[in-house]
Amino acid sequence: MISLSDLAAAVGGRLTGPDPGASVEGVSSLQDAGPSEICYYGNPRYRKQLAETRALAVIVDREVPTSSPHLILVEKAYEAFRIALGMFAPDRASCFRGVSPAAVIADSARLEPGVSIGPCAVVDRDVSISAGTTVGAGCYIGPRVRIGRDCAIAPRVVLLAETEIGDRVIIASGAVLGSDGFGFVPDASGHRKVPQNGRVVVEDDVEIGANCCIDRAVIGATVIGRFTKLDNLIHIAHNVTVGPGCLVAAQVGVAGSTAIGSGVVFGGQAGINGHITIGDGAVIAAQAGVTKDVVAGVTVSGYPARPHARALRVDAAVSRLPEFMEDVGRKLGGNAGKEEEPDK
Repeated sequence: MISLSDLAAAVGGRLTGPDPGASVEGVSSLQDAGPSEICYYGNPRYRKQLAETRALAVIVDREVPTSSPHLILVEKAYEAFRIALGMFAPDRASCFRGVSPAAVIADSARLEPGVSIGPCAVVDRDVSISAGTTVGAGCYIGPRVRIGRDCAIAPRVVLLAETEIGDRVIIASGAVLGSDGFGFVPDASGHRKVPQNGRVVVEDDVEIGANCCIDRAVIGATVIGRFTKLDNLIHIAHNVTVGPGCLVAAQVGVAGSTAIGSGVVFGGQAGINGHITIGDGAVIAAQAGVTKDVVAGVTVSGYPARPHARALRVDAAVSRLPEFMEDVGRKLGGNAGKEEEPDK
Protein backbone atom coordinates (compact mmCIF):
# COMPACT_ATOMS: atom_id res chain seq x y z
CA MET A 1 0.00 0.00 0.00
CA ILE A 2 0.95 3.64 -0.51
CA SER A 3 -0.47 6.88 0.84
CA LEU A 4 -2.60 9.01 -1.42
CA SER A 5 -0.17 11.91 -1.18
CA ASP A 6 2.79 9.71 -2.13
CA LEU A 7 0.89 8.28 -5.08
CA ALA A 8 -0.05 11.77 -6.28
CA ALA A 9 3.63 12.76 -6.10
CA ALA A 10 4.64 9.62 -8.00
CA VAL A 11 2.35 10.50 -10.92
CA GLY A 12 3.31 14.18 -10.85
CA GLY A 13 -0.10 15.36 -9.68
CA ARG A 14 -1.63 17.84 -7.24
CA LEU A 15 -3.89 16.26 -4.65
CA THR A 16 -7.12 17.85 -3.43
CA GLY A 17 -9.29 16.50 -0.63
CA PRO A 18 -9.47 16.03 3.13
CA ASP A 19 -7.22 13.00 3.81
CA PRO A 20 -3.85 12.97 2.00
CA GLY A 21 -2.58 10.20 4.28
CA ALA A 22 -5.28 7.70 3.26
CA SER A 23 -3.92 4.36 2.08
CA VAL A 24 -4.37 3.33 -1.55
CA GLU A 25 -4.78 -0.41 -2.09
CA GLY A 26 -5.29 -0.58 -5.83
CA VAL A 27 -6.49 0.83 -9.14
CA SER A 28 -9.92 0.21 -10.64
CA SER A 29 -12.59 1.69 -12.91
CA LEU A 30 -15.02 4.46 -11.99
CA GLN A 31 -17.93 2.05 -11.62
CA ASP A 32 -16.05 -0.72 -9.79
CA ALA A 33 -13.64 1.19 -7.53
CA GLY A 34 -13.92 0.73 -3.80
CA PRO A 35 -13.22 3.30 -1.06
CA SER A 36 -9.49 2.44 -0.94
CA GLU A 37 -8.91 2.45 -4.70
CA ILE A 38 -8.17 5.14 -7.27
CA CYS A 39 -9.43 5.43 -10.83
CA TYR A 40 -9.20 7.61 -13.93
CA TYR A 41 -11.67 9.88 -15.73
CA GLY A 42 -11.15 11.27 -19.21
CA ASN A 43 -14.22 10.55 -21.33
CA PRO A 44 -17.43 12.62 -20.91
CA ARG A 45 -19.46 9.48 -21.64
CA TYR A 46 -18.69 8.40 -18.09
CA ARG A 47 -20.02 11.50 -16.31
CA LYS A 48 -22.72 9.43 -14.58
CA GLN A 49 -20.14 6.97 -13.20
CA LEU A 50 -17.97 9.92 -12.12
CA ALA A 51 -20.89 11.33 -10.13
CA GLU A 52 -21.54 7.98 -8.41
CA THR A 53 -18.07 6.48 -7.97
CA ARG A 54 -17.00 5.13 -4.58
CA ALA A 55 -13.29 5.64 -5.42
CA LEU A 56 -10.95 7.20 -2.90
CA ALA A 57 -9.56 9.49 -5.61
CA VAL A 58 -9.94 10.14 -9.32
CA ILE A 59 -7.07 11.06 -11.65
CA VAL A 60 -8.17 13.96 -13.88
CA ASP A 61 -6.68 16.73 -15.98
CA ARG A 62 -9.10 19.40 -14.66
CA GLU A 63 -11.46 20.07 -11.76
CA VAL A 64 -14.65 18.00 -12.19
CA PRO A 65 -17.72 17.37 -10.01
CA THR A 66 -17.52 13.89 -8.50
CA SER A 67 -18.67 11.82 -5.55
CA SER A 68 -15.04 10.92 -4.80
CA PRO A 69 -13.56 12.89 -1.88
CA HIS A 70 -10.22 13.43 -3.65
CA LEU A 71 -8.90 14.49 -7.04
CA ILE A 72 -5.39 14.00 -8.40
CA LEU A 73 -4.91 16.80 -10.91
CA VAL A 74 -2.32 16.17 -13.62
CA GLU A 75 -1.51 17.51 -17.07
CA LYS A 76 -1.99 14.14 -18.82
CA ALA A 77 -4.51 12.04 -16.95
CA TYR A 78 -4.14 8.81 -18.91
CA GLU A 79 -0.34 8.89 -18.63
CA ALA A 80 -0.69 9.29 -14.85
CA PHE A 81 -3.16 6.40 -14.82
CA ARG A 82 -0.63 4.30 -16.74
CA ILE A 83 2.01 5.01 -14.09
CA ALA A 84 -0.43 4.12 -11.29
CA LEU A 85 -1.32 0.84 -13.00
CA GLY A 86 2.37 -0.01 -13.13
CA MET A 87 2.72 0.67 -9.42
CA PHE A 88 -0.02 -1.82 -8.60
CA ALA A 89 0.69 -4.36 -11.34
CA PRO A 90 0.21 -7.95 -10.11
CA ASP A 91 3.18 -10.30 -10.12
CA ARG A 92 2.65 -12.50 -13.17
CA ALA A 93 6.23 -13.61 -13.64
CA SER A 94 6.91 -17.28 -14.14
CA CYS A 95 8.35 -19.18 -11.19
CA PHE A 96 11.00 -20.65 -13.51
CA ARG A 97 14.38 -18.93 -13.43
CA GLY A 98 17.50 -19.76 -15.35
CA VAL A 99 17.57 -22.57 -17.89
CA SER A 100 15.01 -25.26 -17.12
CA PRO A 101 16.36 -28.83 -17.13
CA ALA A 102 13.30 -29.67 -19.23
CA ALA A 103 14.43 -27.32 -22.04
CA VAL A 104 16.36 -28.63 -25.03
CA ILE A 105 19.38 -26.46 -25.85
CA ALA A 106 21.70 -27.16 -28.80
CA ASP A 107 25.38 -27.38 -27.91
CA SER A 108 26.20 -24.57 -30.34
CA ALA A 109 23.65 -22.14 -28.83
CA ARG A 110 25.12 -19.15 -26.97
CA LEU A 111 23.24 -17.88 -23.92
CA GLU A 112 24.54 -14.86 -22.03
CA PRO A 113 24.30 -14.71 -18.23
CA GLY A 114 20.82 -13.89 -16.93
CA VAL A 115 18.91 -15.65 -19.71
CA SER A 116 15.88 -17.73 -18.65
CA ILE A 117 14.58 -20.63 -20.75
CA GLY A 118 11.29 -22.24 -19.67
CA PRO A 119 10.35 -25.91 -19.63
CA CYS A 120 9.93 -27.72 -22.97
CA ALA A 121 11.42 -24.83 -24.94
CA VAL A 122 13.71 -25.80 -27.82
CA VAL A 123 16.73 -23.67 -28.70
CA ASP A 124 18.24 -24.86 -31.97
CA ARG A 125 21.76 -24.67 -33.37
CA ASP A 126 23.82 -21.47 -33.44
CA VAL A 127 21.18 -19.41 -31.62
CA SER A 128 22.38 -16.32 -29.73
CA ILE A 129 20.34 -14.93 -26.80
CA SER A 130 21.54 -11.85 -24.90
CA ALA A 131 21.43 -11.10 -21.18
CA GLY A 132 18.15 -10.51 -19.38
CA THR A 133 15.94 -12.20 -21.99
CA THR A 134 13.24 -14.67 -21.00
CA VAL A 135 12.05 -17.43 -23.34
CA GLY A 136 8.80 -18.98 -22.14
CA ALA A 137 7.75 -22.58 -21.87
CA GLY A 138 7.18 -24.45 -25.11
CA CYS A 139 8.87 -21.91 -27.41
CA TYR A 140 10.81 -22.94 -30.49
CA ILE A 141 13.87 -20.83 -31.35
CA GLY A 142 15.18 -21.86 -34.77
CA PRO A 143 18.67 -22.11 -36.23
CA ARG A 144 20.81 -18.95 -36.19
CA VAL A 145 18.15 -16.82 -34.51
CA ARG A 146 19.49 -13.74 -32.72
CA ILE A 147 17.63 -12.30 -29.70
CA GLY A 148 18.77 -9.09 -28.01
CA ARG A 149 18.83 -7.98 -24.39
CA ASP A 150 15.90 -7.85 -21.95
CA CYS A 151 13.34 -9.36 -24.30
CA ALA A 152 10.19 -11.14 -23.09
CA ILE A 153 9.28 -14.09 -25.32
CA ALA A 154 6.00 -15.54 -24.03
CA PRO A 155 5.20 -19.27 -24.00
CA ARG A 156 4.57 -21.01 -27.35
CA VAL A 157 6.24 -18.39 -29.55
CA VAL A 158 7.96 -19.67 -32.69
CA LEU A 159 10.99 -17.84 -34.07
CA LEU A 160 12.11 -19.61 -37.21
CA ALA A 161 15.58 -19.69 -38.76
CA GLU A 162 17.63 -16.48 -39.08
CA THR A 163 15.04 -14.27 -37.37
CA GLU A 164 16.69 -11.29 -35.66
CA ILE A 165 15.13 -9.69 -32.58
CA GLY A 166 16.42 -6.42 -31.10
CA ASP A 167 16.54 -5.30 -27.46
CA ARG A 168 13.52 -4.99 -25.13
CA VAL A 169 11.15 -6.69 -27.56
CA ILE A 170 7.93 -8.25 -26.23
CA ILE A 171 6.37 -11.13 -28.19
CA ALA A 172 3.05 -12.59 -26.98
CA SER A 173 2.01 -16.22 -27.10
CA GLY A 174 1.25 -17.90 -30.41
CA ALA A 175 3.22 -15.48 -32.58
CA VAL A 176 5.15 -17.00 -35.48
CA LEU A 177 8.03 -15.03 -36.99
CA GLY A 178 9.98 -16.23 -40.01
CA SER A 179 7.42 -18.50 -41.64
CA ASP A 180 7.60 -18.71 -45.44
CA GLY A 181 5.95 -15.96 -47.42
CA PHE A 182 3.07 -16.77 -49.77
CA GLY A 183 5.04 -16.91 -53.02
CA PHE A 184 4.19 -19.14 -55.99
CA VAL A 185 4.71 -19.15 -59.74
CA PRO A 186 1.77 -20.63 -61.67
CA ASP A 187 2.39 -22.95 -64.60
CA ALA A 188 0.56 -25.70 -66.46
CA SER A 189 1.32 -28.28 -63.78
CA GLY A 190 0.24 -26.13 -60.83
CA HIS A 191 1.73 -23.52 -58.52
CA ARG A 192 5.47 -23.81 -57.99
CA LYS A 193 6.81 -22.53 -54.67
CA VAL A 194 9.23 -19.60 -54.74
CA PRO A 195 12.04 -20.22 -52.23
CA GLN A 196 11.85 -17.76 -49.34
CA ASN A 197 15.54 -17.16 -48.63
CA GLY A 198 15.30 -13.96 -46.59
CA ARG A 199 14.66 -13.31 -42.93
CA VAL A 200 12.67 -11.24 -40.42
CA VAL A 201 14.24 -8.33 -38.52
CA VAL A 202 12.47 -6.85 -35.49
CA GLU A 203 14.12 -3.70 -34.16
CA ASP A 204 14.36 -2.47 -30.56
CA ASP A 205 11.35 -1.81 -28.29
CA VAL A 206 8.79 -3.49 -30.55
CA GLU A 207 5.74 -5.28 -29.11
CA ILE A 208 4.10 -8.10 -31.09
CA GLY A 209 0.68 -9.35 -29.98
CA ALA A 210 -0.69 -12.85 -29.66
CA ASN A 211 -0.99 -15.01 -32.78
CA CYS A 212 0.66 -12.53 -35.13
CA CYS A 213 2.40 -13.94 -38.20
CA ILE A 214 5.35 -12.18 -39.81
CA ASP A 215 6.70 -13.84 -42.95
CA ARG A 216 10.34 -14.00 -43.92
CA ALA A 217 11.43 -12.16 -47.07
CA VAL A 218 12.05 -13.77 -50.43
CA ILE A 219 15.44 -12.08 -50.34
CA GLY A 220 16.60 -9.44 -47.89
CA ALA A 221 14.42 -8.85 -44.85
CA THR A 222 10.90 -8.21 -43.64
CA VAL A 223 11.44 -5.38 -41.14
CA ILE A 224 9.43 -4.15 -38.13
CA GLY A 225 10.79 -0.75 -37.09
CA ARG A 226 11.69 0.29 -33.56
CA PHE A 227 8.91 1.27 -31.13
CA THR A 228 6.21 -0.17 -33.41
CA LYS A 229 3.36 -1.95 -31.61
CA LEU A 230 1.34 -4.76 -33.18
CA ASP A 231 -1.98 -5.87 -31.71
CA ASN A 232 -3.15 -9.50 -31.82
CA LEU A 233 -3.93 -11.48 -35.00
CA ILE A 234 -1.96 -9.43 -37.52
CA HIS A 235 -0.34 -10.74 -40.71
CA ILE A 236 2.72 -9.05 -42.17
CA ALA A 237 3.71 -10.61 -45.51
CA HIS A 238 7.14 -11.11 -47.05
CA ASN A 239 9.42 -8.14 -47.73
CA VAL A 240 7.13 -5.65 -45.98
CA THR A 241 8.90 -2.78 -44.23
CA VAL A 242 7.09 -1.22 -41.26
CA GLY A 243 8.68 2.02 -40.11
CA PRO A 244 9.33 3.13 -36.53
CA GLY A 245 6.57 4.11 -34.12
CA CYS A 246 3.62 2.56 -35.98
CA LEU A 247 0.45 1.36 -34.23
CA VAL A 248 -1.36 -1.58 -35.84
CA ALA A 249 -4.73 -2.75 -34.48
CA ALA A 250 -6.01 -6.32 -34.56
CA GLN A 251 -6.67 -8.31 -37.75
CA VAL A 252 -4.78 -6.01 -40.08
CA GLY A 253 -3.26 -7.75 -43.10
CA VAL A 254 -0.39 -6.27 -45.12
CA ALA A 255 0.46 -7.86 -48.48
CA GLY A 256 4.00 -8.36 -49.72
CA SER A 257 6.62 -5.72 -50.50
CA THR A 258 4.64 -2.81 -49.10
CA ALA A 259 6.67 0.03 -47.56
CA ILE A 260 5.10 1.68 -44.51
CA GLY A 261 6.54 4.92 -43.15
CA SER A 262 6.99 6.08 -39.56
CA GLY A 263 4.16 6.78 -37.15
CA VAL A 264 1.44 5.21 -39.31
CA VAL A 265 -1.74 4.17 -37.47
CA PHE A 266 -3.91 1.27 -38.68
CA GLY A 267 -7.46 0.62 -37.48
CA GLY A 268 -8.68 -2.92 -36.99
CA GLN A 269 -9.28 -5.22 -39.98
CA ALA A 270 -7.67 -2.89 -42.49
CA GLY A 271 -6.37 -4.64 -45.60
CA ILE A 272 -3.28 -3.32 -47.37
CA ASN A 273 -2.40 -4.19 -50.98
CA GLY A 274 1.09 -5.29 -51.94
CA HIS A 275 3.85 -3.24 -53.60
CA ILE A 276 2.52 0.13 -52.42
CA THR A 277 3.87 2.90 -50.16
CA ILE A 278 2.16 4.42 -47.14
CA GLY A 279 3.66 7.74 -46.11
CA ASP A 280 4.76 8.89 -42.67
CA GLY A 281 1.98 9.74 -40.23
CA ALA A 282 -0.85 8.40 -42.38
CA VAL A 283 -3.96 7.01 -40.67
CA ILE A 284 -5.72 3.95 -42.10
CA ALA A 285 -9.25 3.68 -40.72
CA ALA A 286 -10.75 0.43 -39.50
CA GLN A 287 -11.77 -1.98 -42.31
CA ALA A 288 -10.24 0.24 -44.96
CA GLY A 289 -9.09 -1.48 -48.14
CA VAL A 290 -5.92 0.27 -49.29
CA THR A 291 -5.27 -0.46 -52.97
CA LYS A 292 -2.76 2.26 -53.87
CA ASP A 293 -0.16 4.57 -52.34
CA VAL A 294 -1.21 6.77 -49.40
CA VAL A 295 0.33 10.23 -49.08
CA ALA A 296 2.06 11.14 -45.81
CA GLY A 297 -0.23 12.55 -43.12
CA VAL A 298 -3.49 11.66 -44.87
CA THR A 299 -6.38 9.76 -43.22
CA VAL A 300 -8.08 7.26 -45.53
CA SER A 301 -11.12 5.03 -45.07
CA GLY A 302 -13.57 2.84 -46.98
CA TYR A 303 -13.09 0.46 -49.86
CA PRO A 304 -11.30 1.29 -51.98
CA ALA A 305 -9.65 3.55 -49.42
CA ARG A 306 -9.83 7.28 -50.22
CA PRO A 307 -9.37 10.47 -48.19
CA HIS A 308 -11.70 10.19 -45.22
CA ALA A 309 -13.83 13.29 -45.94
CA ARG A 310 -14.49 12.10 -49.48
CA ALA A 311 -15.27 8.58 -48.27
CA LEU A 312 -17.91 9.98 -45.93
CA ARG A 313 -19.51 11.94 -48.79
CA VAL A 314 -19.54 8.85 -50.99
CA ASP A 315 -21.13 6.75 -48.25
CA ALA A 316 -23.78 9.41 -47.65
CA ALA A 317 -24.59 9.56 -51.36
CA VAL A 318 -24.85 5.78 -51.66
CA SER A 319 -27.22 5.62 -48.68
CA ARG A 320 -29.59 7.99 -50.55
CA LEU A 321 -29.57 6.04 -53.83
CA PRO A 322 -32.92 4.16 -53.33
CA GLU A 323 -34.85 7.39 -52.74
CA PHE A 324 -32.98 9.07 -55.62
CA MET A 325 -33.90 6.25 -58.01
CA GLU A 326 -37.55 6.38 -56.94
CA ASP A 327 -37.60 10.13 -57.53
CA VAL A 328 -36.06 9.65 -60.99
CA GLY A 329 -38.66 6.99 -61.74
CA ARG A 330 -41.53 9.25 -60.81
CA LYS A 331 -40.17 12.08 -62.95
CA LEU A 332 -39.72 9.78 -65.93
CA GLY A 333 -43.13 8.19 -65.41
CA GLY A 334 -41.58 4.73 -65.50
CA ASN A 335 -40.48 2.02 -63.16
CA ALA A 336 -36.96 3.27 -62.48
CA GLY A 337 -36.00 2.68 -58.90
CA LYS A 338 -38.76 0.14 -58.19
CA GLU A 339 -37.78 -3.31 -57.10
CA GLU A 340 -38.59 -6.00 -59.64
CA GLU A 341 -41.10 -8.70 -58.76
CA PRO A 342 -39.39 -12.04 -58.07
CA ASP A 343 -39.84 -14.77 -60.67
CA LYS A 344 -42.78 -17.01 -59.89
